[in-house]
Amino acid sequence: MKSFSQFIISTCFLLLFLNGNLNTFAQEVDKRLPSMAEEIANLTRVPLGEGTLVFENWLVYSVETKGKKRTAKIYYSDTHNAFCWSDDLNHTKSFFFRDSTNATTLTLIPKNKQGTELSPAMMKAIGFTNEKRDDVIYKFDKEAATSTIKDLTCRAATTSFEDVEYTMWVAEKTKIKRSERDMLGRGLRFLFSNQPSVTALSSSKLKESWIPLGFNSDGYEFRVIDWGTEGSFSVVKDDFMINVPGLDLNAVAKKYVEDLKKKKEEESVPQKED
Repeated sequence: MKSFSQFIISTCFLLLFLNGNLNTFAQEVDKRLPSMAEEIANLTRVPLGEGTLVFENWLVYSVETKGKKRTAKIYYSDTHNAFCWSDDLNHTKSFFFRDSTNATTLTLIPKNKQGTELSPAMMKAIGFTNEKRDDVIYKFDKEAATSTIKDLTCRAATTSFEDVEYTMWVAEKTKIKRSERDMLGRGLRFLFSNQPSVTALSSSKLKESWIPLGFNSDGYEFRVIDWGTEGSFSVVKDDFMINVPGLDLNAVAKKYVEDLKKKKEEESVPQKED
């Protein structure tokens, strides 16, 4: 009877021990699953890059289309060629990023450190593109009235494109510091070249000395609101993983098999003796 009691007690301790270990194992699996899911998901992503980009220059502007107005902001630098911009300051959970003027545009989401590469079709749909057309030339209209934008007097430069009149408001360059002119010119030319909804703006040929603070066409208005050169906006490239259209697990697996096959073929080639 005594030995049976000891067996029962030992069995209980064993079950408690096993149960405790099973719970620990289950907890470890629960902890590991999100990490595994992230690792698998990252097979279909590529890193944004290495290093930190600091954007000291910024430009705030407004766009009004058919009565709807939004305020936006673009960030850039004198020390590198990347651009970041928020197309609507009322919605800042994500922003656009381009490593250089002609690079592919990405959307970056700081909260989850992820991004998505935008296809040409997606770019066109949201109003940004690198599509190049014939230059549209603007000339000053000496008879037109001036306009005041950000306390600066602006002259009207006009053009007629596809039977529609367009006006660009150009500030007096002597009223703006040289360093600010260079900074503004770079940011504005990038913005203008990426507005496919208004071809006369995206294809405009601007003189180097021009600082256009505004633009008008039928149902469209662009205005510069403010700018600065002491910003601290930055992007830590190492933090972001980018989703690439067309890169799925099947594509990853296929490439893995192809690389493995290539490696085996290379290893099977007899080595020449010296």
